[in-house]
Amino acid sequence: MFTKLTEQLTEQYTTAMKTFSNTEQVETAMKPLNSLVELNTKTIEQLISQQTALITSILNDSIAQTKALSTETDFTAAVESQKSFNEALQAKVSDSAKEAYAVVTKTSEEVTTLVKDSVKFDK
Repeated sequence: MFTKLTEQLTEQYTTAMKTFSNTEQVETAMKPLNSLVELNTKTIEQLISQQTALITSILNDSIAQTKALSTETDFTAAVESQKSFNEALQAKVSDSAKEAYAVVTKTSEEVTTLVKDSVKFDK
């Protein structure tokens, strides 16, 4: 089944490529795909950067919290310190999720625009 599908797709691709008579036509035809790849690459880089910053921050904050708790002698103060740490951590993760959602939403909008600009529907 997959072999037949692959053969059909290969045949369609080969037929499509034969219709291009020069390099300029190929470049024009591939421009939307190249733009999509660039957009996805940029988005992935942004998300990786955001997640790296989040994880680094969480690790640094956790180390600082562990050091602070290791010197704390008052149980109530230690519990309050941990409670504050957990609330700050929750806010940080929530903010990061909102930032990631914003990046993905923006990318989705850009992809929609790219597709609309690339595909012309004749009515």
